[in-house]
Amino acid sequence: MKEYKTKARDCIMEYFKNHCDERVTAQAVYQYLVDNGNNVNLATIYRNLDKMSDKGELLKSKNVSDDCAYYSYTEKNDSCCKHLHLQCKICGHVIHLEEDIMTVLYTYVNDKMGFNLDCKESVLMGVCPNCNKKAEKEGIFACHNEKEHMAGICTCGHNHH
Repeated sequence: MKEYKTKARDCIMEYFKNHCDERVTAQAVYQYLVDNGNNVNLATIYRNLDKMSDKGELLKSKNVSDDCAYYSYTEKNDSCCKHLHLQCKICGHVIHLEEDIMTVLYTYVNDKMGFNLDCKESVLMGVCPNCNKKAEKEGIFACHNEKEHMAGICTCGHNHH
């Protein structure tokens, strides 16, 4: 079946190329396109995101906590399928783990546990350095809530008040 290039698809791809270190929802893509004068509906966004994911242009993953689908840009060389991703739970920034640490991880998991990793949809959640600095500057602990810190039950290593 022939696939047609559409303006919506081109706009979506442009969005992801300009936000390649982010992991976003269809709603966020839709809102961005609407805010930038594109007349598109949410169903069109979902349809295009799913097609682009099937083709390997985008990486689709879900958070266990909210069962929401997230999408991120990936190069067509499948490099995103070979490593884990770190995502900031505050700003959404995505960091790709480097090859050397992945080699160690693959070896350990395979040799010690007999488990073959599939990193295609693997995302480790946490707080990026920028959000950590901002939170600490504002007196907020981004990794836990303040009650855990006050009670001394967190394990993040921050000084407790």
